[in-house]
Amino acid sequence: ARSFPPQIGFRAAAGVLILAAMLVAPIWSARFPPLLDYPNHLARSFVLTHLHDPAFSFSNFYRADWGAYPYLGLDASLAVLGRMFPIETAGRVFLSLCALALPAAAWFFLRQVNPGDDATAAWALLIACNVFFLEGFLNFDLSLAVGLFALALWLRWLAKPGIARWIVAAFAFTALYFTHLLGFGISGLIVVAYLALSRRPLRDWIWSGALALPGMAFYLHSSRVGLSVNKIEFHGLDDKLDSLQMILHGYSPALDWISLAALGAWFLAAWWRNAEFHWNARWLVIAAFLFALFWAIPWMWGDGSDLDIRVLPFLFVAILATARVGRRAKWLVAVPLLLFAARTVSVTQHFVGAQPELAGLARSFDAVPRDARVLPIVEGDQDPIERPFTHFWGYGVIRRGWFSPYLMDAPGETPMRIIHDSYTSDGFWNNVYDEPPDWQQVQSDYDYVWAYDVSKFSAALAGIGEKVY
Repeated sequence: ARSFPPQIGFRAAAGVLILAAMLVAPIWSARFPPLLDYPNHLARSFVLTHLHDPAFSFSNFYRADWGAYPYLGLDASLAVLGRMFPIETAGRVFLSLCALALPAAAWFFLRQVNPGDDATAAWALLIACNVFFLEGFLNFDLSLAVGLFALALWLRWLAKPGIARWIVAAFAFTALYFTHLLGFGISGLIVVAYLALSRRPLRDWIWSGALALPGMAFYLHSSRVGLSVNKIEFHGLDDKLDSLQMILHGYSPALDWISLAALGAWFLAAWWRNAEFHWNARWLVIAAFLFALFWAIPWMWGDGSDLDIRVLPFLFVAILATARVGRRAKWLVAVPLLLFAARTVSVTQHFVGAQPELAGLARSFDAVPRDARVLPIVEGDQDPIERPFTHFWGYGVIRRGWFSPYLMDAPGETPMRIIHDSYTSDGFWNNVYDEPPDWQQVQSDYDYVWAYDVSKFSAALAGIGEKVY
């Protein structure tokens, strides 16, 4: 056994702690993390936790509907964390887990693919705050980490088969189903591609396929989301090319492009006159397969959108798996670490910069009495990572016990149903109102309107109510 000097272990631990602190710094620097869907998810979890709390009237408007659905990662986690912390703190704890889990899972995965090349995993730090995290698509973001972890456990079993290792991998793939269906599906396609390229014997195919059986059984029993499709939409070439930049999409386009260029330069520097450098042909083909999959997947399937870009984080990690660099990777690790530091500064500055406006919006909650029925009317066609206002009214549900008809209620996906029948407009979900709401219905069904960026409706709103904030 080879031992290491104590100071090396201390330095490694200190380095990990510093990186962890940098990963969560943006989350804890902001009272209101400016993430698109996040307040809606947080409010739904709060409602489920306090559904029968006499201090709220939630039971008049909502009911719980827990089942073996493929999107329970966030709700189940917050159901636990929400009993340990105030819900807004619990939400930031969950965000921190997401930010920490993805780079850690990528490191564990790359250790199985190219043992000894740990330094390459530093590039995964750049996707901790990926586009799905910044949009608040937290179930899918969590599925990226769980998927890479499950794939790593499967590769460990494949390298040294044993019943204990298979059971652990089976639990991981089942947990992956409960985080997100697409993460489960993409990971399954990677398993199939790897088995085909490796020319594994039939028994490995059978045992590997059995890992997915619990998740598939739960899906057919409780969810069946996506089996009946009323709409399929493919993006054209221009839109696909634009979507490719989301592989590293943050608040600074310049930094995104610099990071992608630096990744290419890093591969060149890793290869140039390096006797230890070897291409991993198997993962080169898998990366090419994922790239082709991005072009083949529709943008929308039924009610689900942005489907094609879900492949991109898996593609990014697969690209890192395409080469074994050797000792030179330790010298080149400064490149991703410097880029990660710059990205952390960018994200933190954006989070902090958004707080004055969001604090102003939050003061609107105090102008509305508890248990009010509130209809959000919100427009805004910015980049989704620049729209923290769309679901910000969710904090009113948490802080004032509001009823809102736009908490995410998706049968077979979310564990909460809205039981109160009230008027809604599709304009909210489209981020634009092609036709004005039915103001008489609004006046009849709601106590207040929470309106943002809809000055065109000012006169109509003044006709049905009085401005209070």
